[in-house]
Amino acid sequence: MEVNPILKKSISFPLYYHASECSHIAQIPCADAKSCDARASSILLGCSLAALCLTLFCAVLSPAQDVAPPFPLERLSSGAIRLLDRQGSLVKWPNASQLTTTRSARSADSSLNAGLDARVGPNVRLGDDPPQLPSNLRAQAEPHIARHPTNPDFLAATFQEGRYTNGGALDCGYAISHDGGLSWSRALIPGLTPVVGGPYYRATDPVAGIDLNGVIYLNTLALIDSTATTSAVLLSRSTNGGASFQGPVEVLRSPNSGILLDKNWMAINTFPGTPAAGRILLTVTRFGPSFSPILCTFSDDGGKNWSSNALITPASYSAQASQPVFLPDGKLAVIFWQFGSGDQLDVVLSTNGGNNFNSPHLITSVTRFDAPGIRDGTFVSSATADRTLGQLLVTYQGLYQGKPRIFFTKSADAGTTWTPSILISDNFTNTPVFNPAIAVSPNGQVLSVVFYDGRVNPGNANLVDMFMAQSFDGGNTWQPNLRLTAVSTDVRLAPLTSSGYMLGDYLGVAPSTAPDVPAVPVWVDTRTGNPDPFITRVGMAPQVTFASWRAARFSLSQIQNPLQGGAGADPDGDGVVNLLEYAFGLNPLLADHPRFRASFTGTGPSAIYRISYERVSTASDLSYSWLASPTLANWKPAFPFNVVVTPDPVRHTELATSSFEPATNANQFYRLGVSLRP
Repeated sequence: MEVNPILKKSISFPLYYHASECSHIAQIPCADAKSCDARASSILLGCSLAALCLTLFCAVLSPAQDVAPPFPLERLSSGAIRLLDRQGSLVKWPNASQLTTTRSARSADSSLNAGLDARVGPNVRLGDDPPQLPSNLRAQAEPHIARHPTNPDFLAATFQEGRYTNGGALDCGYAISHDGGLSWSRALIPGLTPVVGGPYYRATDPVAGIDLNGVIYLNTLALIDSTATTSAVLLSRSTNGGASFQGPVEVLRSPNSGILLDKNWMAINTFPGTPAAGRILLTVTRFGPSFSPILCTFSDDGGKNWSSNALITPASYSAQASQPVFLPDGKLAVIFWQFGSGDQLDVVLSTNGGNNFNSPHLITSVTRFDAPGIRDGTFVSSATADRTLGQLLVTYQGLYQGKPRIFFTKSADAGTTWTPSILISDNFTNTPVFNPAIAVSPNGQVLSVVFYDGRVNPGNANLVDMFMAQSFDGGNTWQPNLRLTAVSTDVRLAPLTSSGYMLGDYLGVAPSTAPDVPAVPVWVDTRTGNPDPFITRVGMAPQVTFASWRAARFSLSQIQNPLQGGAGADPDGDGVVNLLEYAFGLNPLLADHPRFRASFTGTGPSAIYRISYERVSTASDLSYSWLASPTLANWKPAFPFNVVVTPDPVRHTELATSSFEPATNANQFYRLGVSLRP
């Protein structure tokens, strides 16, 4: 059988009709691929198992017939109907002025239905609230997330559980995923506060990390007693993939009520062969009566024993919100906020992984922005480094010409020099943007920065969404921002602290490590009526492609299994293979079907056949073409005499309507081919 070469990698979506007056219309999923022209589909697809047999079939009785065939037509395959249709005995040309059939069922893809970009997957809540939380303490805050360095499907998130209005939380919790974020298990960190058998009054400021051996580390801060004047820096770890956690190790403690430790952070050296490989390093701010320098301590045995804490800034500094980052050569940079006559970001470098540090120096001056009515990370930057070039990458919030923006700067020489800060949020003039978090691919090219943003509801400062800025050239240029949340968050449902409604001082985002691995941001969301941790999965690509759509919806292990993640696979068993799920804006993991409308206009042999179908409007790698056959055996290219495309005002889809001239054959069948372009 000859097939148009352009279609050799396409998948066909048959829209068959007998050119007749339709007294019976049915959509028939074909159970037997052979009877549904699998030979043609197998040539188009290269795999007979992937033949798609969704048929829109119109069959009628001739007026001369008084008795219907002895078989229910809606249950027959197109091949079986061909056997019954001898010399057109089941069909005749239409004489009605217009005959129409419609499948209007909506897609089961929640993100597309909400108007999100096809590269953005569904928003996923990280499990139910732990049962230990009282009904009046169900709010989460300050989420963070980490990805295993070599197993991209392994993720660990952490967050405050049961946030109080006057500081700290009932405990901190964690959530673990082993399928790239599609599903999660969730629990409270044991041994911290009394609710889980621990000695500490309250917990806060959780940070997650995973080492090369798959050990999960959760770094938290605890208030020691109800006076809230002393605190301790803690580390909990899991050696069984998050199934359980050992009791916390107390790393640092306030020496007296005049010293408060705050805003801890953690870095793990995951670069084999460097002098401090495997080192866990913690930084924290030491607030005293007059100053707030940064301390650090480290462990080289998995968190069991720790070095003496040491100042990494001068004791007279007023610093806060440190971000330690290991570089591929084993160096360590710590970025922090420096208060003074003006606000600025500084960096301090250790050439030996944290044993000692050089003097701090300036990254950039900042004009501070504080989101009105919201407790946010005004002075909390986010920093990371790529695993290949060792570029240091920093994002932060601030004002530009009096307007709130998210900024970005980078250093290619371990923090000695920095590029001029550039704006990477494209929000409206005065809409708030806050709490940016940054991640980078191992090769340093794919950057993702996520942040809260008020642009969707510019007239209501209480409603915010998550947005992402993307760069695919190492931060030199940036794509238009993507909305990530299907529903806006109402901050008034979060605990009201003295500084505003509390979603947290920071966010987290796990990096995309390959084209088939999505970036995974975590945030706090109030759509359930209560602040909860949520994630989404974002396929990282400059344009919408099958690969980026798939990365947002499948785990890496699923993608690597052709029977689940292949273009011709049908994991949800709804008869629509993955390539067509992508093309038609469907959910590949929940049964749904394409939205279409077919109709005749006119009477008799002059009737015009029109077919409308919904498709993703932003797909950059798809081609559509029609084939026609009078026999279902020999297919030739068909060309509509008119095509009208109508954009959907909400979804990133469009309705394509193709009109075909009257057929010269008694029977005519049409098949839509969907092809992936290289």
